[in-house]
Amino acid sequence: MASLSSPTLSSPLSCSVCQMFSYSSSSFSENGKCIKCNLFVALEERVSDLEARYRTTEKSVIVSKSPVAGAVPPKAAVASRPPVLPEQPGGWVTVRRRHSPKQKPTVHHQPLHVSNRFSPLSDTPAERPTLVIGSSILRNVKLATPGTIVKCIPGARAGDIESNLKLLAKDKRRYNKIIIHVGGNDTRLRQSEVTKVNVSSVCEYAKTMSDSVIFSGPLPNVTSDDMYSRMSSFHRWLSRWCPDNNVGFINNWTPFWGKPGLIRRDGIHPTLDGAALISRNMAKFISRSNP
Repeated sequence: MASLSSPTLSSPLSCSVCQMFSYSSSSFSENGKCIKCNLFVALEERVSDLEARYRTTEKSVIVSKSPVAGAVPPKAAVASRPPVLPEQPGGWVTVRRRHSPKQKPTVHHQPLHVSNRFSPLSDTPAERPTLVIGSSILRNVKLATPGTIVKCIPGARAGDIESNLKLLAKDKRRYNKIIIHVGGNDTRLRQSEVTKVNVSSVCEYAKTMSDSVIFSGPLPNVTSDDMYSRMSSFHRWLSRWCPDNNVGFINNWTPFWGKPGLIRRDGIHPTLDGAALISRNMAKFISRSNP
């Protein structure tokens, strides 16, 4: 069996610059350098040629900016002098006065006092407004009484009304009267004693920022027997507590009782006619309490 002879390999070629070796002669040029080294040498020569051109161009620009021989430098401006007038006979010389720009005279303005020589029609100070604040029951309540502000806060409880009054007190607001309508949302919590404490607290705080405090009583709640009983008990307590604590009381229970057209189908909120009735009740109480 004939033995297989191994192929003979030629000796590797090496680059004279980077010392890279290869068995393929196509990776080298005739000068003994590899293709990559030849490319680098060509690039270096190109860069050197561009640098030489740049230096030549820079020198020509500097030469062009040098001053031209024979050029006359600009003359400095000579200050103008007034023309010399010819001497007149007799030794007299006419002197003309130079006119300076006219200056406006300084005017000192005196403060102007303005006053009314007529006496005022009335010395009575402006009357403080009346604030009506409460829950969503007041949504459509409108009072024609001058200086009356209606502030409706849906879902408000007694504590919320007191917080709003404290915010108004920070601006040093003070009112002639404050009418409060609240308690329906408190009664739904089924904590009668807590509701009484909160109502007492808001009324006492309202006294600190108004001349008088009025509490607008609840409407009949017919959503359930339990709510009717609680609202009826709350109404009776208010009718006794308010007079004993110097708080005005508006009875809304009696005018609304037995009149379904004044309360919406939800059994809680008044209709437009019901809101008008509440407005009339408040207006009558305000006019009756005014001196």
